[in-house]
Amino acid sequence: MYTGPRDEEPDERDLELLRYERERRERARRRDAASWRIIAWVMAGALGLLAYDSGGAALDAHRSGRPWLYPATVSVACALGLLALIAWSVRRR
Repeated sequence: MYTGPRDEEPDERDLELLRYERERRERARRRDAASWRIIAWVMAGALGLLAYDSGGAALDAHRSGRPWLYPATVSVACALGLLALIAWSVRRR
């Protein structure tokens, strides 16, 4: 059984199928890119909100003499994650 390239030229139907497949892949690529942009914005918002909230909780706990290291660590980790996300998006551009 030979599975190499055809000896004859592709007919019009084959060319139409190839064009359709190429267009379908391009639409899927654009849709995937848009969904990743939306995911990145949602992640950035969530990380920013969590960093802000944990930072405020750490400050309140420190002022009142309660343990504050855990919320401060969460705030720093979220800020670093946000910075990494920003660096990734700048690098992609």
